[in-house]
Amino acid sequence: MGRLAGHGRVGPDSRGEVLRRLLLALVTCVLALLFGVLTAQADSMLGPHRATFTVDLSRAVVIDLGPLGAIHIDSPASPLGVTVTVHEIPASGSADPLDGLGSDVAAYAQLASHPRAALTAALDALLFDALGRAAIVAGLGLLGLSLLPDGLDAFAVTRRNAVAIGMVALALASLVVVPALTRPGARTVRAEVLDGTPFEGVRVSGRLADLANAYGPQLVAAFEANEAFYDGLATRVGADFGPAVATAAPRSGWDLPAPVDGKVLTTAVFVTDLHCNVSMGRVVRALVEASGAEFVLNGGDTVVSGTAAEAFCVDAFAQEVRVPVVVADGNHDSPVTAQQEDAAGWQVLRGEVVEVAGLRILGDTDPTVTAVASGTLSERDETIPAMGRRLADAACRAADVDVLLVHNPRAASATADRGCAAITLSGHLHRRVGPELNEASTWRYISSSSGGGNEGGRTIGTLQSAADLTVIRFDADGAPVQLAVLTVGSDGAVTVDGWHELRKKTPTPSTSSTTS
Repeated sequence: MGRLAGHGRVGPDSRGEVLRRLLLALVTCVLALLFGVLTAQADSMLGPHRATFTVDLSRAVVIDLGPLGAIHIDSPASPLGVTVTVHEIPASGSADPLDGLGSDVAAYAQLASHPRAALTAALDALLFDALGRAAIVAGLGLLGLSLLPDGLDAFAVTRRNAVAIGMVALALASLVVVPALTRPGARTVRAEVLDGTPFEGVRVSGRLADLANAYGPQLVAAFEANEAFYDGLATRVGADFGPAVATAAPRSGWDLPAPVDGKVLTTAVFVTDLHCNVSMGRVVRALVEASGAEFVLNGGDTVVSGTAAEAFCVDAFAQEVRVPVVVADGNHDSPVTAQQEDAAGWQVLRGEVVEVAGLRILGDTDPTVTAVASGTLSERDETIPAMGRRLADAACRAADVDVLLVHNPRAASATADRGCAAITLSGHLHRRVGPELNEASTWRYISSSSGGGNEGGRTIGTLQSAADLTVIRFDADGAPVQLAVLTVGSDGAVTVDGWHELRKKTPTPSTSSTTS
């Protein structure tokens, strides 16, 4: 009775066969996952450089810089390790051995301040590759099991068959494990100059040992100066913003009525033109926390050239700012940047109204792309004025748009002139304009750079020029009611200008402010 013909088999032998199949399927999936992990490989970016990442069992992260040597870091996922082969490193020597790595030490100090962000894209690519490889191998293995006949006598769990299956599994695993364990040995020395930084304990080999001694103090000094400057800014912003905007009316010369109860308002922080100054991320976070902002409005130009390498900048900002971010990409961003922002969980505006924290927001990416080496080119078959007219039509059809967010202020003109949004926000000019109320009862505000890029200043290292961040409050109907501008100077001073009341009549501003 234990063995019935055809599909009617229901006895103990049938149950045993099912268990054996399940056991073989489980072993197949485990071996497939092992194969996927230990053969994973991905091409990604390491800071500004293209690199190939390969998983092994070395228990170390080894960054191979070719003729310069290698950097050795203990793996956080031991026994797994990763070999990173960095490309674009010159094979021949030069007067300055750092020519191939770039001469701006401040840029590498900034990279050192956000090491996790620098590896986010690469780790995601490795995980995707490992799962893809495992899925293919597991699929083939399970397909083979499905083709086995109902009688699994040849695969019965006997001592002989168990030994045979184990030897086959061991042979297959060795094809993966042995190469993963094989790596030529390298003599390394501990880079003591990096003690006190996120790379404390790093070991280096080859010419890098000499470079660490020669250039390490300069890099560490730049790193420490950068960290101290922006940590100080974040501390002052967190401490000074609340008291500066809590004083009784009148404030900032705008003759305000009694302060509005912030508990009934929706608060947002507006930034723009960060241009990869990732250290400003902690300042934005401090202002978000001090103001109680529910989300961040980003007016674009988050990066510099819209390249794959600048995923580091997006990831670093995203790791600092934990509230939702709504972004209208600028001309220095690109479709690649938009994909990076999507992956970071940001809401990228693409011509449709979105609702965040009860506010209806409309915007779109800039139709042009500006790269450092190639200038400004059209990204799509649309001019900025044409984009502005399209957005104005969409805003007027919706009839209840609270915020129009675009990078270039010329793309906001049509909507503002037709009065189809309560406020338009933009950047691009690297100077502040407004807030001003037009005849159509739309507020217009253009912020200067939030990354310190005003007057053509660079945005890497400590601030070379002032940076503006703006806090805007909206009432329950989505109308803007208050605006405060926080300016951080290149000397580390923090100035809070506001609240400005956004009433439906043109106010008369003054230059009064609070400075720390």
